[in-house]
Amino acid sequence: MKVTRMFSIGMMTLILLTGCWNRIEINDIAIVTAIGFDLNESDEIHLSLQVAIPSKLGSSGPTGASSEKSTFVISETGSTIAEAFRNIQGKLARTIFFSQSRIVIIGEELAKKSVSHVIDFQTRYAEPRINSFIMVTKGEAFNLIKSIPKFESISAEEMKELAKLDVSLKIYIRDFLNMLLTDGIEPFAPKITLKPLEVNTKNKSENTLAVDGIAVFKKDKLIGWMSAEETRGLLWLRNEMEKGVITTNIPEDKGGGNISMEIDRAEVKVVPVVTNQDLKMDVNIITELTVIENDSQLELFDTKIIEDVQKEINNQIKNRVQMVVDKGQEEYNSDIFGFGHLVYQKYPKEWNANYKNNWDQKFQELEVSIHSKALIRRIGLTK
Repeated sequence: MKVTRMFSIGMMTLILLTGCWNRIEINDIAIVTAIGFDLNESDEIHLSLQVAIPSKLGSSGPTGASSEKSTFVISETGSTIAEAFRNIQGKLARTIFFSQSRIVIIGEELAKKSVSHVIDFQTRYAEPRINSFIMVTKGEAFNLIKSIPKFESISAEEMKELAKLDVSLKIYIRDFLNMLLTDGIEPFAPKITLKPLEVNTKNKSENTLAVDGIAVFKKDKLIGWMSAEETRGLLWLRNEMEKGVITTNIPEDKGGGNISMEIDRAEVKVVPVVTNQDLKMDVNIITELTVIENDSQLELFDTKIIEDVQKEINNQIKNRVQMVVDKGQEEYNSDIFGFGHLVYQKYPKEWNANYKNNWDQKFQELEVSIHSKALIRRIGLTK
């Protein structure tokens, strides 16, 4: 009995000391930090991978940017993404490791054709993460994948930080997939591009990564773009306007100048209303603001003046939201706002009976009523 007990203890100790049988050594893998998808002239997938060089990642300067290249870009083509991936693997001595990648960029030509196979690969294959950020570029994804970072050691990290900023919309692969599969909403994704680092300069400026609007889809195909200004209207409609600055121009007959206010809080409720089979959307926006700059001659301690400024801000917000609604309905006929899904949630029977099968037409004719209530809470102490 004693021998049997000692044997059992010994076997348990051996099992605990064996370690992880399926562990992956960092020296055996090529860590992918960003993935780019393009369509080449032969109508094949052009897959680009940004791969980290682990030995270079620690050699950063004072600003965080590496003094040496800490990544390299490798690419290949194939009739499918999986084929292009295998062709890249044939050129690498290490096993490709996707699990650390958080950035997926799709080029314009591929996005116009279809992105369904990109989403399929990202969600079906075990390694890529569905919480990766998805972005679309007006041009080739390859050019952004190989861009040189300004602050971080790798450009993928800069892209990730840009995607997380509140100035644009954060869309993950899982979000895009949900929009593809859900009735009453069309997909969209942030537009990423290279813009001059300096403006209004006679010398040629370096380029830097920037999020500049959104890509609008109809089902799985890119059909157009919206500007950064129009994107802020979409932020209102999605109740994602967390930060921002609103500037109102003061007429010359009132002294001229501008007043800039920072958004402290914004709350938006979009409510579908069905009356006798007539459908409309009520958009109710409440915004609280703080004055951060005033170069006008207006005395903001005057209650009447504050009321007038609030009315002007209300008009600006309504115009901004109306602008993006008009473009979605008239130019693209793409319900990126999710109005149809809201109708389904509130009126499921009416949606299935009257709207689901002809939502494209109903969406274009949909009445959208926008109401804004802006409140200036703080004006500062300076007269």
